[in-house]
Amino acid sequence: MAKKYYSTKIVGIGGEVSKFTSLVKMLVIFDDSMVLPELRNFSVLHSGNKLTDVIKPGDVLKIADSEFKILSVGNEVNNNIKSLGHIVIKFNDDRDDLLEGSIHVEDKPIPKIRIGDEIAILEAGSEILSGKTFAVSGGDEELCKAVAHVLKNSGAQIVDGDADIVVKVK
Repeated sequence: MAKKYYSTKIVGIGGEVSKFTSLVKMLVIFDDSMVLPELRNFSVLHSGNKLTDVIKPGDVLKIADSEFKILSVGNEVNNNIKSLGHIVIKFNDDRDDLLEGSIHVEDKPIPKIRIGDEIAILEAGSEILSGKTFAVSGGDEELCKAVAHVLKNSGAQIVDGDADIVVKVK
């Protein structure tokens, strides 16, 4: 299972969000308690802002059931999310248009946003091995356990029998 290191719940949606997302393919999110009144109308408001790692390219942004690979991360994103609960999410591949407080994700359709939906960020490494089965064998039992643990934390399934990939530890 992918390691989730950012999670928050949508508690409000500004009246202009759908127009804003369809015209400029961008979402502006703010912690409900931190947003300025003049920004509320085009912002997705959230509560429960929990960040336990650093947002980085290659990781996965999840909004409700839709997933987007993070392509680039502005220099102020991690500070802004911690202090203001604020990120600008651009749904395009134009990495040259990166703002200090924005992330760019895959250019895919933006899902319909609903109050109660979760916005999360998942570590990329966990997605790479998802769905793969591994068998770990070798003479050093402790090392085999350690390798199996790392693989499992990266999304792999560890099996005793037939596997997609067999890892032999010497």
